[in-house]
Order: sequence, then C-alpha cells, then structure tokens
Amino acid sequence: MWHEFLYAVGISIAAMFPIVNPVGHAPMFFAMTADESSGFRRAQAFKISLWVTAILATSLLLGRWVLEFFGITLDDLRIAGGLLVAHTAWGMLNNQSRMTNDEHAAAADKTDIALTPMATPILAGPGSMSLAIGMSTYGSSWMNYSGYLLGFTVIGLITWASFLSAERLVRFLGVNGAGALNRILGLFILAIAVNLVLTGIRNILSVRATAPELVSLLS
Repeated sequence: MWHEFLYAVGISIAAMFPIVNPVGHAPMFFAMTADESSGFRRAQAFKISLWVTAILATSLLLGRWVLEFFGITLDDLRIAGGLLVAHTAWGMLNNQSRMTNDEHAAAADKTDIALTPMATPILAGPGSMSLAIGMSTYGSSWMNYSGYLLGFTVIGLITWASFLSAERLVRFLGVNGAGALNRILGLFILAIAVNLVLTGIRNILSVRATAPELVSLLS
C-alpha cells in the first residue's frame, strides 16, 4: 500500500516538474515584480505557490467534469491563456511599470499577478492541467490520489522557494539592469503567448479537418 502511495508521489513530481518548470520561470516572476517592494514579492510568491497547488489539485479531482459541463476543450483554455499572457508581455515591453518613489506611494492598490498570469497559464497551464486530468484516469484508489496531491504540494513548495530566490536578482541587477531584463523577458513571454494561441488554433483546425474523414470512414 505504501509502495503505491510513494510511487504516486514520485511519478507526479517527476512528470509535473518539467512542465511547470518553477526554476526556469523565476526570472519571469522577477521581471513582473522588479519594481515592487520585497514584502510584496514575498507575498506574491507565496500566493502563486498556493494557486499552482490548488489548480493542479482541482484539475486532478474535478478537471474532466468541469470541461465536460461547460463544453470547453484544453485548446480553448490554451488560446484564452495565450491572449492573457500576451497582454502582460505587451505591458512589459512598453515599460508600463511604477519605478519612482512617488509612483510607488500612489500605487496603493498593487497589481496582483498571483493567479493570472503567473499561476495560470504560465505555470499551471493547459499542459499541466491536461497531465493532472490524465493522472485521474490512472488513479484507482485513494492512495493514488493522495500521492498525486502530495506531489503537487511539493511542486508548489519548489515554486515558492524558487520565486523567493528571484529577489536576489533585484539587488544584483539594479534599476537599469532590471528594466533591460524586463523588456527582454517581455519579448520571450510574448513569444510564449503566440505559441499558446497558435498551438490551440492548430489543434482545433486539425480536429475539424479530420472530422469529415472520420465520418466518411464510418458511413
């Protein structure tokens, strides 16, 4: 029994970690919060880790039912997420940030990036959601599901630790370096957004193109 539990924990971490890629996405988090306070970044890192864990767990437990209920496909989520990421990236490229002390004082209502776009779709996007949903088809007992959920919690903790370490980049680069990195990463994030949208459109068109052929074969 415990062997089954530990196997579920290990396989969920090994399969999900490269897709979520919290270490690789830490510079993106830095770029989006480089002009904010240290306390704000720590709070955002904690909230992002919670949201990532919650999204993966929800996808595991309720994903198939939610998609079927609303008639939504993973490609629909991929396109919507790509548009949201593109909006964030465009603001980074145009340097729409609050860098001066006066602007910081006036910006009492800070932008919350925890749920969107960081937790989803950048970290827990359609790929990780579909993987979690796929795991639910293999979970044959509560031990499997408990192991998967613990593995997702470990992914959330790794995300938290990775994003907390991104704060060191702020002190190392300074204001000018932060601005330059912000624009560079904005370009890469925009490329990710384009890829999400194009992949979703390509998959939808592929399904529609093959559907008539399937109908003719079955008739």
